[in-house]
Amino acid sequence: MATGFAIAAGAMAVAGALGHYMARRHASGIDPGHEWLAGHAVPSPQFDYALLTLLVSVVTAHWAVWASRRGERGHTWVGMAITLVMGFAFFNMVMFSLNRMEIEIGSGEWANLAFATTGLALALLVVGMFYLGLMTLRSLGGSVGRESSTPLGAAVFFWDFAVLAWTATWYAVYVVK
Repeated sequence: MATGFAIAAGAMAVAGALGHYMARRHASGIDPGHEWLAGHAVPSPQFDYALLTLLVSVVTAHWAVWASRRGERGHTWVGMAITLVMGFAFFNMVMFSLNRMEIEIGSGEWANLAFATTGLALALLVVGMFYLGLMTLRSLGGSVGRESSTPLGAAVFFWDFAVLAWTATWYAVYVVK
């Protein structure tokens, strides 16, 4: 129940942030891409690969839940480990891309809003990774298994939401620009 409320609150925050970003982009003029980006180059392939990494992590997270419900502890641990490694790989690629873009707070409206919306989506993913890590530790301790896989399922549900929030942010900020 608490995970559902957290997802609802996060969805409202992401919707508000992206709504504000898109409203400001639309208000910047007829052709917002010209002055809106203010000389920033967006490395699309890196962000695309980061998104693909997250989508693979969703598959491995669901594999872990599936294995947990069948009492396959080894598969559960491997699935969660791969999910967490993919999460770290995602952060590595996004940080590399942001450094390559040289976004600085205060260098323009696009940079400020892109940094804020990206930061919100990344914060949700950090919370999701923490939640997944906690459930991985619980499964290592034996409290998540065939009879009690609901906590792991809740963590994966939050991870699904966080990936969806990143996908919406990626599309609005880095694809549509």
